[in-house]
Amino acid sequence: MGLSAAGMASGLDIAGMTQQLVAAERKPKADRIETQQKQVNVSLSAYGQVKSSVSAMQSMLEKFGKDEAFNGQKATSDNSDYLSIKATSTAKNGVYNINIQQMAQSHKLMSKELFSADPEASLGSGEMVIKVGDKSMTLNIGEDNDDLSSVVDAINNAEDNPGVTATLINTSEDGGSKIVFSTTETGKNNTIEIDTAAMTGKLTSLAYNANIPEAERQVEQMQAAQDAEIRIDNFTTVSSSTNTFEDVIEGVTLDLKKLTGTSGSSNPETDDIDVKSVKITIESDEKSTKDSLKSFVDSYNSLMSTIDKLTGFDADKDPDDPNRAGALNGDSLTRSVTTQMRNLLNEPIDINGKLYQMSDFGISMQRDGTLELEEDSDKLDDIISDNFAVIGQFFAQEDTGFLAKADTLLDGFTDKTDGSLTVKEDTLKERQKSLDDDMTDLNKRMVAYEDRTYKQFLAMDEAIGQMNNQLSSMMSLMLSFD
Repeated sequence: MGLSAAGMASGLDIAGMTQQLVAAERKPKADRIETQQKQVNVSLSAYGQVKSSVSAMQSMLEKFGKDEAFNGQKATSDNSDYLSIKATSTAKNGVYNINIQQMAQSHKLMSKELFSADPEASLGSGEMVIKVGDKSMTLNIGEDNDDLSSVVDAINNAEDNPGVTATLINTSEDGGSKIVFSTTETGKNNTIEIDTAAMTGKLTSLAYNANIPEAERQVEQMQAAQDAEIRIDNFTTVSSSTNTFEDVIEGVTLDLKKLTGTSGSSNPETDDIDVKSVKITIESDEKSTKDSLKSFVDSYNSLMSTIDKLTGFDADKDPDDPNRAGALNGDSLTRSVTTQMRNLLNEPIDINGKLYQMSDFGISMQRDGTLELEEDSDKLDDIISDNFAVIGQFFAQEDTGFLAKADTLLDGFTDKTDGSLTVKEDTLKERQKSLDDDMTDLNKRMVAYEDRTYKQFLAMDEAIGQMNNQLSSMMSLMLSFD
C-alpha cells in the first residue's frame, strides 16, 4: 500500500517506522524459506546430475545390447557393387564365393490397345478381376468411372489391391495411351492375371493369363516375374523372391546389386562381365569388442566421477568454504548407486557351467572404485581373441548376462514411475512448490501486517494530535487567568 511520509500531528516518520517493523517481522521468516529453497534447488540439481549420468550409462548398455557390441560378427564383401552383406552375432566365421546368376524382377505387362485419354470416352463396363499370386480384387466399372483416368485410379486406389500398379504410357500413335501393369513385389509367384470376361467395350482387351495363346493376347509381357538366384561356392543354388537373402548362410543377410559374370555360357550379356563371383568373409569383430570394453569402462568411470564430486568432502578446505562438502555428501541414496554397481561388477556370471568375472576380460577394479582396462594393447587383444565367445555371453546372455542385470539395477534408480532417483526428484519438486507457496503466503501476510501496522500508527498519530489540541486549549485557558 502507499504510505505517507510522516504523521500530520506527531511529525513521526510513520511510513518509515512501518516499513522497518515489516522488514524486521519478515526477514527471519523469509531467510528461513529462502535458505530451504536454496538447499532444495541445490539437491534437486545434484540428483538431476546423478540421474542423468546413470541414465547415460543405461542408454549405452542398452545400445550395446542392440548393436551386439560384445559378440558382433564382421562381414565383408570384396565387391559391394555386386553384393553387400550384413551379419548378426549368430553368424559363424567362414569364407564363401557367391555367383549372382539371376536378379529378382517384378512382373510387367503393357496393353497393345491404345486407349483414348478423353474423359468423355467410355472404355466399357462390367467386372474386371485382377489377380497377383494368390490375391485378387474385383473392380466394378460403370458409367461414373469408365474413362481411362478413372479406370487407372480405380485399380491403384482399391482397398483390396493385391499388389499391382497401373500407369499410362502416352504414345504418338493417334494420341492414345497404353496401360502398363506392374507388381509391387518381385518374385516368380507374383504374376499378374487379368480376367475381363464379364466386361464390355475396349477394356475386354486387357485380359491376360498363361492359358491365352500368345498370338491372341492383346497384352504384352514387358518383364517376366522372376526370383533371384545365387550359387554358393559353385555348388549350392538358392533362390529368393527378392534381391535380399536372409539366413541362407546362418546369421547373414545378402543384398544383391547386379549379376556377376559367366564363362562359356554363350550369353554375351554375362560372359563379358569380368567379375565372375563375389568373395564374402565372416569373422569375429574383435575390434568392436575392444572398443566397447573401453567405452564401458569410460562410461562407468564418468558415473563414479560425478558421484564422487557430489558426495565428496575436502577436509583441507576452510570450514566456511561452500565447496568443502559436495551437495550430496553423506546421502545414502547416492551411495547406494555406487555400492550396488560395485557389487554387480564383482558378481560372477555362469557361462556353460563356469563362473567368469570382469577381471577375466582385462577389466579390474581400482582402490578408488574406478575401473581400469588392460593397458597393454597386445595383451588385451589376446584376451579378447581367446575369450571372444565367452565375452559375448558374459555381457549379452539373456536375463543372466551383465547387460540384463545392469539394466534391471539401473532401472531401479531411473524408472519414470518408481525409480528411487525419480521418486527423490519428485519429492524435492513437491517441497520446492511448497516453499514457493510458503513465500507467497508470507508476502500476503506481510501486506496485511503492513496495512495493520500503518493504521495503528495513524491511530496513534491521531491520538497524539488530540492530546496536543487538548493541551493547547488548557494552556490557553490558564494564560487567560493571568
